[in-house]
Amino acid sequence: MASPHPASRRRVLGYALALPAAVALAGTGAATAATRGPAKARAGVPDIDVQWSTDFSNGWEGWLDTPWNDQPQGEVPRPTVVDSPTAQGKAGRFHLEGGQQRNESQPDAAQNIGEGDTLIFQFTDYLEDGFPVDTDAWQVVMQFKNDGEGSPPCEIKVGNGVYALDGNSGGWHVDIGPAETGKPIDITVQITFSADPGKAVIDAWYAGEQTITGYHPDGAGTLYEGLSSYLKTGIYRDTSIGEAGTRFLTELVIGTPA
Repeated sequence: MASPHPASRRRVLGYALALPAAVALAGTGAATAATRGPAKARAGVPDIDVQWSTDFSNGWEGWLDTPWNDQPQGEVPRPTVVDSPTAQGKAGRFHLEGGQQRNESQPDAAQNIGEGDTLIFQFTDYLEDGFPVDTDAWQVVMQFKNDGEGSPPCEIKVGNGVYALDGNSGGWHVDIGPAETGKPIDITVQITFSADPGKAVIDAWYAGEQTITGYHPDGAGTLYEGLSSYLKTGIYRDTSIGEAGTRFLTELVIGTPA
């Protein structure tokens, strides 16, 4: 799952509304945030010092202009902002036809994740009916991608009926919760990023219930030694998947433990 890492990924999208003031997200580089400060966004999940968030009410404000949409199999249309399928607000829509590989975007936050950083990522998904949740092939919806080439040290996948975290080319794997279509799915992940397996720790909450507690990836860290990582989200998958898939992202929050 190699991917390039050109400088153009840091260009903020210019076709949204005027950007708010930039704020710093510790350990992640520049962040453009609509919300900042202590917050408990959902019942049952940890308090978050929110550094960056979106509900897509301002379109792609605060997202980077990235090159991930032009694929070897042909041009994939860029993600769009649409009315949320939950009938409340807006959502980012990521879509792939069967055989297509990538439709992703990058927030202007969590773009320089370093050794020892502890970050919380909270999001709400809606997988359209027909999304291949049961595939045995790899299908990534959020990746904490290392600089340079190669499979990420940490990523969130959908397959075999579940959302799961894994990394190190599949060397470790832990389930978050069921992947279901036609309903909102709330997920919160707290990750301590480290190349040291003893210091790398993951906790996760699914629909407000903690499903992963103090997990140390088996024999691996959540970073690669000497490399930083950056966040991408959308759909990135094996071209052997023949079904079309549409994912709506209705909220994304990035922060640190409060």
